[in-house]
Amino acid sequence: MNLTSSYDELADAYHATVDPDGGGLTDPALDDLLGDIRGQRVASIACGQGRDARRLADLGATVVGVDASETLLTHARRLEQDSPRGIEYLHGDAQRLEGLADTSYDGALCYMALMDIPELEPALRSVARILKPGGWFVASIVHPCTKPPSHGELTDHTTGESRRVTGRYFEEGPYDSDTRWEILPRVSYHRTLSTYVNTLVAAGLAVERLAEPIGDRPVWREAAGLLYLRCRRVDS
Repeated sequence: MNLTSSYDELADAYHATVDPDGGGLTDPALDDLLGDIRGQRVASIACGQGRDARRLADLGATVVGVDASETLLTHARRLEQDSPRGIEYLHGDAQRLEGLADTSYDGALCYMALMDIPELEPALRSVARILKPGGWFVASIVHPCTKPPSHGELTDHTTGESRRVTGRYFEEGPYDSDTRWEILPRVSYHRTLSTYVNTLVAAGLAVERLAEPIGDRPVWREAAGLLYLRCRRVDS
């Protein structure tokens, strides 16, 4: 498969920083939205080196992880070999999910990745395609109110820490940030909240719950940094 990812060049540094020992993800907000998934078949979309896939497996799901970066998947497969959880990893495009059969999954998770996927509409339609009727989809993203430099700034006057809040919120599309965490690709994709919700609904994924967890730093208590969504496949 001639498929590459912007994470390929960063994969080793990403893995060394994010769950290098394979313990899995710790995120109470995510666990709350997932609920009881024991015995379910779940797709982990844009799974990277498997951190969220391992969390799904630890919660009792049978997991198939898909990612465009073969280098990240090499790390994921090695961790699976070292500590088997029954996770299958596939090299594939999150916008197409060609290797995943129609209506074959109870649920799907896309953790902190939708904002890095260039084409939102085909990605969400692919999610809806693989879900069983009534199946669930959980996603987390950088909050749409947040956007890198030259778009206004919110400062924590206690620590001097700053974070960027978009002043051109309605300007959608790719942006290049030299301030983004160095283990992440420089280019990401800004979309408004209404674009996310309307594209989900158009794909047949009805939004059931939203969450905006408060962060552990003072500045993250002043404005939301992350947005979580739980959706349900509905058939018209």
